[in-house]
Amino acid sequence: MDTRFDITTLAPQAYQGLYAVSDILAGSSLGAGFKHLIDLRVSQLNNCHFCQNLHREWGLRDGVTEEQLAAVAQWPVSPLFDEGQRAAFAWAEALTRQDEDKVPGLLAELRRHHADTFIAELTMTIAVINAWNRVGISAYAVGPHG
Repeated sequence: MDTRFDITTLAPQAYQGLYAVSDILAGSSLGAGFKHLIDLRVSQLNNCHFCQNLHREWGLRDGVTEEQLAAVAQWPVSPLFDEGQRAAFAWAEALTRQDEDKVPGLLAELRRHHADTFIAELTMTIAVINAWNRVGISAYAVGPHG
């Protein structure tokens, strides 16, 4: 992996702040494994190869199976994910794609399966991985265009 520029030294306080939020979310009610699946799906949507590789590796470390990793892009039809997980994936896609019209219905579906604390932590997880994807795409040369 080539570094295009070292964001950790050029904007250290901002980088450390984003990292601190990530650290807080690592202990969220999503659970480490499912959090990596959400991070992976958002990274797929954003085409961030750096973050995809990272969350595959970390997911395996935290108990995610190869089958689950392979099924993330097909989450709507995969039997590996339950209704609550599918609702979370749908929320992640809508927020990442900024599809505001879907938010009310998706929020109602999320609430059928999850407490508001989970939804808040999921929302912050999605926001943070979207930020990390921008960092990964801009600063690290990975993947077919790296």
